[in-house]
Amino acid sequence: MFRALRLLRQMSSSVPQIRLNEAETQIVNLLNEYTRYFNEHKTSATQQPLELRITGGWVRDKLLGRESHDIDIGIDHLSGVDFVTQLHEYIKAQNGGKSVESGVYKIEKNPEKSKHLETCTTKLFGLSIDFVNLRSEKYAEDSRIPQIEVGTAEEDAFRRDATLNSLFYNLTTGQVEDFTGRGLQDLRDGVLRTPLDPRRTFLDDPLRCLRLIRFASTYNFRIDELALAAMREDDIKQKLREKISRERINVEFKKIVMGRNPVYGLRLIEDVGFYQLFECEQPGYESGNEAVKTALKELVQKYDSVEQELKNNETLNSLLEAVYASDISKQSLFLNLILYPWGDEKIALGKHTIPVPSQVVQDALKMQLKIRDLVGLCCSTLEKYNSAYRQWSNIARSEIATTLLIPYKEEWRLMLLTNIIVSIFRSPQNTHELVENGARFARYVQSQNLEDVHNTKLLLNGKEVAAALNRKPGPWLSETNAKLLTWQLDNPSCSKQDMEAYLLSISG
Repeated sequence: MFRALRLLRQMSSSVPQIRLNEAETQIVNLLNEYTRYFNEHKTSATQQPLELRITGGWVRDKLLGRESHDIDIGIDHLSGVDFVTQLHEYIKAQNGGKSVESGVYKIEKNPEKSKHLETCTTKLFGLSIDFVNLRSEKYAEDSRIPQIEVGTAEEDAFRRDATLNSLFYNLTTGQVEDFTGRGLQDLRDGVLRTPLDPRRTFLDDPLRCLRLIRFASTYNFRIDELALAAMREDDIKQKLREKISRERINVEFKKIVMGRNPVYGLRLIEDVGFYQLFECEQPGYESGNEAVKTALKELVQKYDSVEQELKNNETLNSLLEAVYASDISKQSLFLNLILYPWGDEKIALGKHTIPVPSQVVQDALKMQLKIRDLVGLCCSTLEKYNSAYRQWSNIARSEIATTLLIPYKEEWRLMLLTNIIVSIFRSPQNTHELVENGARFARYVQSQNLEDVHNTKLLLNGKEVAAALNRKPGPWLSETNAKLLTWQLDNPSCSKQDMEAYLLSISG
C-alpha cells in the first residue's frame, strides 16, 4: 500500500489509471456492451444516455494497489432493480433465449439497504455487485437515515464521508473522476477530509466520525484537523448518542479493533473524546467511568511500546500472535485493557447481577455474548488472578491449573497477556522482570502439558466414584470430584487404580 501511495504522489496532478483484473475486465466489458445497447434503443429522444460508474471504496483500494471485491455500480437515472432486470433479459437474449447459468448471472433482489433506496445485487463472473442510483441526501434532525433522491454524479460524490471515498471510475471512459476536486490529492497525501463542512457532514450522519477513524487506522491515514475539531464538539457527540444505534457502532468498533492498527484507532477515539463508547450509563457509576477514561488514555499512550517488548520475547510473541489471530480474543484483549478498572464491581441485570464490564460490552457496544462474558470474567478476576500469579513458582501444579488456567479455558493466553500488560502499565520500571516471568510461566504451562487442562477428565467418572464408595450419587459428589481433580493434577502419571486407592484413603 505504501508503494502505491508513493506512485500516486509521483503522478503529481495527473489522473492515475486503474488496472483491471480478468474478472473486472469481463464485468466492465459486459456492462459497457449492455450500456451501448440500452442507449441505442432508448424509448425517447429526450431520454438521457445511461452512464455507469464504479463508486467508493473499490476505486480507493484499486488506486492503492489493493484488490477489492466490494464493487458498487452507480447508475445515473435508472433504479438498480430496473437496470439489473433489463440486464438479465439482455444476457438471456444473447444466449438464444436460454436460461442464464445461475452461478454466473444469478440475480437476487436483496432487502433494501435503506427503506428509501432501491438497490439490487447480481453476481457476474463470480463477483457480487451492487447496483444503485447515484443519489443526493437530505437528513431529518433526529435520524441518520436520509431521504434519498436520485442525484447527479457530483451530488453523489459530495454526500460521501471522505473525499478519497468519493472517487468514481467511469466505465465508458475508463477514467477516474474526482468531482470534489480533492479526492485524488487527499489519497496521495493520506488525508481523510469530508467533501462538505465536517460539522454538517457529522450532524447529518454521526456514524461518519467512526468511519473516518476506522479508515485512518486501516490505511494509516491522518484525519483532517477540521474534521477532528468537529468530532470533539459536544453536539456531535450527543448526535452520535441519539441517532446511531449501538449495533452500527459495534460494526465500526469491531473493524477498528480488528484492523491493521487498532491502537491508532483507539488513540483517535480518545483524542476526540468518544468515551461514551465505553461508559456504563446507569446512574451511580460516574467514578468508574472516569477510571475507564484514564485506562483508555494509558492504553493509547503505552501499548505500542509494551507490545514491542512482548514481541521481542519469542515465547510471549507466540502467545500474542495466537490472541491476535482470534477475533474474539483480540477484541477482548483491548476491551480488557480499557474496562479493567471496574474490577469485580457488579450491576443489576433483572434478578441477577453481572460484572460492570459485561454490561458495558453488552449495552454500549452490543458485542456478542461470548465477548461479553469473557471480558467480564477477565476484568472481575484480574486482581485475584494477579495475586496467585505473582507466586506461581511456589504453588502446586493443581493450584496453577485451577486458579490460572481452567477458569479461562482456551483463553488462558488472553488472561496471562492482560495481566502482564496491566502490570507493566502500573510498574513500567519492572518491564523486563514482568516479561521474563510471563515467559517462564508460559513455558511451564507448555512443558507440563497444561495448555488444554480445562478439558481434563477425571480418571474415575461419577458412577465409578459412587460405586467405589458404595454410595448413591448426590451433592457430595461435587466436592469429592474437586479433591480428585486436585490429586490427579498433582499426580499426572497416576493410573485409574491409583486414583481409586486415593479415593478410598480420603473417604475413611
